[in-house]
Amino acid sequence: MFALRFASLFLLATTTFVSASPVTVPESDPIAIAAVEKRASISSIDGVLNTLEGAVGSILPQIENLVSTATATEANVAPLVLELVTALDTATTSLALLGLGLKKRQSEQDVANLVAGIVSDVANTLTGLQGLTSSLPGLSGLLSTVDVALNSVLVGLDGLLAGVLTIVAGLLGDVTGILGSLGLTSVLGSLGL
Repeated sequence: MFALRFASLFLLATTTFVSASPVTVPESDPIAIAAVEKRASISSIDGVLNTLEGAVGSILPQIENLVSTATATEANVAPLVLELVTALDTATTSLALLGLGLKKRQSEQDVANLVAGIVSDVANTLTGLQGLTSSLPGLSGLLSTVDVALNSVLVGLDGLLAGVLTIVAGLLGDVTGILGSLGLTSVLGSLGL
């Protein structure tokens, strides 16, 4: 019994002394870390937007096909619009996780071109649904969800690349009228239009 008390006292003393021993940690070069973070973040933003472009590029042709063949109903359009909203929400979450502030002009232009293309594609595809309100009574609700989701992507992007939405707004041209006719007022507001 005495040996057990002695052993526990010995273990307590050695762990206290061992854990209190100082250890030198090599300092990293802050300039090198900043350069790696900036490079990684530019490619991360492009990666998120390219993934979004791929997802949108697979959903929008399906909606266009339904519109062009006059087979669009709420039963077959709503799941596609919700899939579009999910892709937009995923991009918003991915952008929020990046959480970096970037200031690199040529990358802002590249990102703005990519975002303007996505916004244009979404607007041009969804405008085809406007003439089908009789077969799509819930269209305004669906467009409202797209407005919120697309706006979230834009706000998240503006948080990462301040001022990029001004560039995007300049690239949209006639698409701004389509955004207005679709009732995507949050998107227009974020773009300053």
